[in-house]
Amino acid sequence: MPPKFDPGATTIVYVRVVGGEAAAASSLAPKIGPLGLSPKKVGDDIAKSTKDWKGLRIMVKLIVQNRQAQVEVVPSAAALVIRALKEPPRDRKKVKNVKHDGNLSLDDVKEIARTMRDRSCAKELSGTVREILGTCHSVGCTVDGRHPHEVIEQIRSGELLIEGA
Repeated sequence: MPPKFDPGATTIVYVRVVGGEAAAASSLAPKIGPLGLSPKKVGDDIAKSTKDWKGLRIMVKLIVQNRQAQVEVVPSAAALVIRALKEPPRDRKKVKNVKHDGNLSLDDVKEIARTMRDRSCAKELSGTVREILGTCHSVGCTVDGRHPHEVIEQIRSGELLIEGA
């Protein structure tokens, strides 16, 4: 027989959802049903807290304690880059294969790097900036009108200095 469930224990569940939309109760049920939560209610809470990220796939951290769920948004680097491009939200059912061919400033990239700093594997901020520039390359945008790899090479060679902690 399995051990009794401790209602006072804190459980953390990560779920990837589309921002601004209620997560499907059928996909939430196996994860949070055993914790004694209603998947529909949690889905509505997720939709409410991710409305700023409308149309983007984003990671959500659910902190469950005493059968209450707190929703915390944990944005990925790609979601932060796409959000910084200030593109209008898209309808996932109608618009497919979107090209994100915008342009970011180096200051935007630095700001994203500061946000992602605690989850980065780099020792210094310049390494985190290079990680974000790699994400810009994957997303398909340019940085200050140049290809992201040109900026990465400038940071590596020392032509471009990244200050800050």
